[in-house]
Amino acid sequence: MPKIFENKKDDFAERVLPLTDFRLFSDMQNADMSEEAALSVMRIAEEYAAMDYQPILAHSYMRYEKNGNRSIYESEYYTRRRMVWYLFLGEYMERKERFLEKLIDGIWLLLDECSWVIPAHTKIRIDYVPKLPLQYKNEVDIVDLFAAETGAMLSIICYLGKEFLDGVTPIIRDRILYEVRRRVLLPYLNYNDYWWMGYVRRNINNWCPWITSNVLLACALCEPETEIRKQITRKSMEVIDHFTSIYHEDGGCDEGPNYWTVAGASYFDYLEILYDITGGYADVFDNPFIRSMGEYIAKFCVNVDQRYYINFADAGPHVGINRDLVVRFGRRTKSEMLWRFGMNCPKTDHNVRMQYTLYRSLKNLYEKNTSEAVEFKYPKKVWFPGIQVIASRESEKNCNGLFFAMKGGHNRESHNHNDVGHFVVYDNGEPLIIDVGVGTYCADTFNENRYKIWTMRSCYHNLPSFGDVEQKNGFAYRAEDVRYDEENHRLTMELKSAYPEESGLFHFIRTGELTEGAVRITDEIELNEQKKITFHFMVADRPILTERGAIRLSDRRNLYFDGDALEASVEEIKIEDPQIQKSWSRTSLYRILLIAEKMQKKCFQFTIQ
Repeated sequence: MPKIFENKKDDFAERVLPLTDFRLFSDMQNADMSEEAALSVMRIAEEYAAMDYQPILAHSYMRYEKNGNRSIYESEYYTRRRMVWYLFLGEYMERKERFLEKLIDGIWLLLDECSWVIPAHTKIRIDYVPKLPLQYKNEVDIVDLFAAETGAMLSIICYLGKEFLDGVTPIIRDRILYEVRRRVLLPYLNYNDYWWMGYVRRNINNWCPWITSNVLLACALCEPETEIRKQITRKSMEVIDHFTSIYHEDGGCDEGPNYWTVAGASYFDYLEILYDITGGYADVFDNPFIRSMGEYIAKFCVNVDQRYYINFADAGPHVGINRDLVVRFGRRTKSEMLWRFGMNCPKTDHNVRMQYTLYRSLKNLYEKNTSEAVEFKYPKKVWFPGIQVIASRESEKNCNGLFFAMKGGHNRESHNHNDVGHFVVYDNGEPLIIDVGVGTYCADTFNENRYKIWTMRSCYHNLPSFGDVEQKNGFAYRAEDVRYDEENHRLTMELKSAYPEESGLFHFIRTGELTEGAVRITDEIELNEQKKITFHFMVADRPILTERGAIRLSDRRNLYFDGDALEASVEEIKIEDPQIQKSWSRTSLYRILLIAEKMQKKCFQFTIQ
């Protein structure tokens, strides 16, 4: 994609408003918090007011280096921030000093933390992961997702809480500005070698818009020096252009729909903040690419009501879509499709509860979207040439019938799984053939052991292995000769290069389509010698071998195959990981194995009908 701000950043930067003239949510007129949102927020604030802050101990931080566990420290870290956020909102809304003392205690605890960077993220600029943070030396040279988020949260508190905080002492807000500058704003401005900025490596991801939107928000809300405001804004446009430059014009997110909420959606947050800090001058919402980036999430939806989405990459099948954000995204980009999709998303506490995108969370409280019935037609045919994903459904008005999605791509995508050629199938909005997703994050999720984790391996996706050889990770392992037949909505690709040379593949051409009430997968395989071929199909519920060449997947659907060439068996996979259990509401998943003991050349056909 062209860089949207390449020829505009100097002009837009000069339009940055001084702090005294800045207005938050400048596109909203006479914004008032909805009564429903106010009641929900006050209820949460009262819950936290009854709790005590817990210490965040050094051994919790060091646990990550010791055994790879990041969950315990992060739970303590996030809980403290949620408490501060809701105590602030409670005090801001009520102004009765009921939450004020505990709020100030929480702010001071945050300001006293040695580092706002979580232990799993300390490798941003350095090769060595320290057992404890080095920032006590006042050498802050790391900005991660949650340091930026903490800075944004404290900046909101500084900006909106001026009256009641200064009523206690101006030292609180003065120190907030000092720490936000020291830990977030000046490092962002002074360093170019954070990988997520896009200066030193091209394959950046959601970190770029997620961090940059929070940095720009912190700058907009609390940086008093107009020249610094202009410099940070100008650099933010340069950095954010690095993010869009890796996208295709179709707006497809190779990280999957879960990460869209902090990739494409955080990019939209950034655009809204840029609009605010320039007093509405920097308005690029009519760009077709931005509209496409938003519409991606609607096109990847399997079932709005049950919240199933195509979950390729590190994504779970359920995505907590922020209804108000999507409606606003559709409204500001003039996408009727996205607006209608948003209006059909369930209104959940995702619109009220604190997320890692606080500009969005706060702005949602002022949205007045009704629950009126609005028709949304699901797109029956979707093709993303950039990320090589096809999706088809039988019905555009509801989830009746089959849904099919298949991907090409390569095995160095962001949050990659070794899954080139992989596909999923749903029926009436319920999972049949699935992508398991990702388990609870730990050190191995993002180090050299990533592809030893079973959920990352191609043999636990809907793909074959040859002998014992499965797909490998890396940009070289990819789909080739990818052909999309628009008339028949059919995708064909050569998958030989997705496997290493020892697979013995001469050709592996896979074709996938939803046609005439059936999903059809055709695999044309030729090897340089006879080998055992094992096809794998991951399914949500226990399949039943009914007859030779047929496996029952549900009460309505069967998987049909060549029973003379393939021997079928079923493997139960006990799920112990809490994240995967939550994703599928199951303690077991199943893997169908279809085995050809010795085969060199054959066309295999699989039908789900």
